[in-house]
Amino acid sequence: MSDREASCVGLITADPSPTLLAVCAQAQVGFVVLDAEQTGLTTRDCADAVQRLRGTVVEVSVRVPDLAPNTLVSFANTGVHELVLPHLRRPDELEEAAAIVRYAPQGLRSRQVSPASAFGTDYAGGPRLSVLFETVEAVERVEEFVASESFAGGWLGPTDLSADLQRHGRHEPEQLDKAVQSVVDALRASGHSVGLPAPSMARADEVFARGADRAAVYWERELAALMTGFAEMGRMS
Repeated sequence: MSDREASCVGLITADPSPTLLAVCAQAQVGFVVLDAEQTGLTTRDCADAVQRLRGTVVEVSVRVPDLAPNTLVSFANTGVHELVLPHLRRPDELEEAAAIVRYAPQGLRSRQVSPASAFGTDYAGGPRLSVLFETVEAVERVEEFVASESFAGGWLGPTDLSADLQRHGRHEPEQLDKAVQSVVDALRASGHSVGLPAPSMARADEVFARGADRAAVYWERELAALMTGFAEMGRMS
C-alpha cells in the first residue's frame, strides 16, 4: 500500500500462532505486522506466516531487527509484502536498504530461489520499504524521506520517539504530539500510507481522526487487557 488507500486495521504481534493467523484471515483484517525487533521472531516464523496467509486479503509486514544486509535480505526472502525499517535517521540509509533488497542488476540482491521470487520464476518485485519514524532526525527530515523513490510509506513509533525527544531536551508532552502530527501530515499530503498504533481496538477511530490510514493494535497487549477485564468480572461477582 505505497499510495494511500481506504483506511484499514491490523495487528502487531510477536507471536503469530497458526490460530491467530487463521482468525485474521477469517476476519479479513488488512494486515499483520510481525515484530522481529528484540522479540526472537525468526525468518522461519515470518516465512510460515506468509505461507499461511497467501491467497488471503491479509498483507504481511515485518519490523526487522536491524538494517544489516543479511538481515534485510533474509527477511525479504520470506516473501513479506513490506519491511518496516527501524532506527533510520537519514534518507541515504533508506536508499542503502533499497539497494540491498532489489534484485541484481538494479540492486545488490542475489537471484536466490525463495518464496519471494516465486521459487526462482519471478525476480521483478521486492518488498515495500516503510520508515519507522522513531528518531528526532527522521522526523525533521520527513520531507526528504517522502521525496525518495524508495520510500513506500511510514509508521510512527511513539514510545521510542518520545524517549528520543527527551534525549534532545524536549520534555513537554505536546512535543510528541507535534512530532507525530508533522509526520502524519507530510505523508498524507504526499499521498503515502501512514500507520499509527491504536490504544486499543475500540479506539482505532482515533488513529484515522489524526489522518493516518492504517491503525495497528498490539495484539498481546489487547489480549492481556481483555483477559484482565474478564478476570475482574469474576472477582466482582
